Amino acid sequence: MLPRRFLRRRSTILGLTLVLAFGLLALLAPVLAPPLNPDDPWPFMNVSQSFSRQPEPPGPGLPLGTTPQIQNMPQYGIAPGQDASFQWDVYYTLVWGARSALRFGLVVTLATAFIGIAVGIVSGYAGGLSNLLAMRVTDAFLAFPVIAGVWVIQRAFFGNIYNPFGDPLALTGWEGFLYRARIDPIMIAFILFSWMPYARLMNAQARRVKEMDYVRAAEAMGATSRRVIWRHVLPNTIAPAIVLAARDVGGMVILASAFIFIGFGGNVAWGTMLVSSREFVIGLNGNPFSYWWTFVPVSLALILFGVGWNLLGDGLNAALNPHGR
Repeated sequence: MLPRRFLRRRSTILGLTLVLAFGLLALLAPVLAPPLNPDDPWPFMNVSQSFSRQPEPPGPGLPLGTTPQIQNMPQYGIAPGQDASFQWDVYYTLVWGARSALRFGLVVTLATAFIGIAVGIVSGYAGGLSNLLAMRVTDAFLAFPVIAGVWVIQRAFFGNIYNPFGDPLALTGWEGFLYRARIDPIMIAFILFSWMPYARLMNAQARRVKEMDYVRAAEAMGATSRRVIWRHVLPNTIAPAIVLAARDVGGMVILASAFIFIGFGGNVAWGTMLVSSREFVIGLNGNPFSYWWTFVPVSLALILFGVGWNLLGDGLNAALNPHGR
């Protein structure tokens, strides 16, 4: 049976355990790290004000210490010449960051998978000129770098949304909606420029399955194209896309954090925390462990998050791939 094949490998159990652990961390965040404002929990908590940029080490009430806040941080881009006057609680961000990581990874992956599967399976089943045009458009998107897409979308559509510490109600129209919905240019760019692998994968699967006898029989009995795709083609081609999606959840979060780290703003709290701690990675006298609490916990969270989803994808591949068995 499928559950038995899925749980046969120890690595799969480890991946599932990691994913469930992050899910529980996100679910229990209000209990593990009570927010100051329960109605609008923000993944960063100001715990003290200081004119010093030195992080405070772990101690009573601060199990993972603090890191200096990025003052006047734009919501969608890190501005130069910043200074810090508050300290962020690392533990609080680590806990609440699980929510933003799961939200970002799941939303982006589900959206890209939906677009790619729809494009690939419809064009693959239709064939002919439609398939040719769809695949050429897919190739054109593949040739466009994601980082360029992030920059273009950020500058073209998000230029006026720059102060997350201000009042979001001051923004009106589509800018206010995007702000309150926590939709950033990295999320939009990833959706626009990450659906292509799903499209190519599903296109190849659909072109193979549509030649099968059961599909031909359904067509001969007068079934519509929509019914054939929904009842026969999609169920027999979706497995590889599910595996790819499971692996992409963690990868999207890690890639988004990397973009935030190099200067593109975003709503992955762990990436923003890494930006606030990058000045302390070297540490005093070149010792990278002088301020370990500013970057080690968040870095480990990102690594384990990515490893968990990747191992979960490997387990799904082993369970759903008949050739692997």
